[in-house]
Amino acid sequence: MSAQPLGYALDAFTASDIGCVRSSNQDSLAFVSPKAPEVRRRLGVLAVVADGMGGHNGGEVASAMAVDTICRHYFATPGDDPGQGLALALRAANSAIFQAAEADSELDGMGTTVTAMVLVGEGVLFAHVGDSRLYRCFAGQSTQLTEDDSLVADMVRKRLIASEQARHHPARNVLLRSLGTQAKLSIVTQRCDPLRIGDRFVLCSDGLWDTVEPQEIAGIAASLDAERACRQMIELARDRGGSDNISVIVIAIHAAEGAAEPLPHGL
Repeated sequence: MSAQPLGYALDAFTASDIGCVRSSNQDSLAFVSPKAPEVRRRLGVLAVVADGMGGHNGGEVASAMAVDTICRHYFATPGDDPGQGLALALRAANSAIFQAAEADSELDGMGTTVTAMVLVGEGVLFAHVGDSRLYRCFAGQSTQLTEDDSLVADMVRKRLIASEQARHHPARNVLLRSLGTQAKLSIVTQRCDPLRIGDRFVLCSDGLWDTVEPQEIAGIAASLDAERACRQMIELARDRGGSDNISVIVIAIHAAEGAAEPLPHGL
């Protein structure tokens, strides 16, 4: 099997920064590209961002457990249904964090956001809990694929406040759903339009999107390679105060050299 059978190549990079205010980094993230061709054919590549919360070191524990459990469980999926595998992996992470919190009083109440995306063949799948985000950027334009599970986002959806008010609302950090804070959690894997050459995907914690506008994220992702884009986004967030941990994954879709059936380039 060709290493690049579908006419595209990935440029991916992950980066996390403590920011300018926090004393610890409670974010965790991962990008996993299996070496085994058969596993990659069935399950693709996986990107995960998690932003933990909880007293003592609970946030760090919760986010690390989420990323580790999701990666292990997803790539242990036996069949050819990556959507089901991703949902089951997030449910497994939810159970693992909840049980760990129950077993250790110092970790009581810990939880984490999580945004996970799979690229398999030409398909794009994602699952999400909390207010970490997934953006799809193309030609300098940005589309937010996830919906924040937060109080202010729900208020905006219900037209109780305007989106401009949400950014400075005193309850903007209140989450309606998080991973690990309840025994059972409904997880739904979503799909979006197939990949195109030129797509850029950005997964990030709120330490980025709280200070860097979606249009700015799209512009940086379009103009730089994945590593430099990650670093520039973090630098920009820090320049604007860096009040939280800042974690970013950038995945860029390029044409593969010599591909017989390249992906479309989009309009």
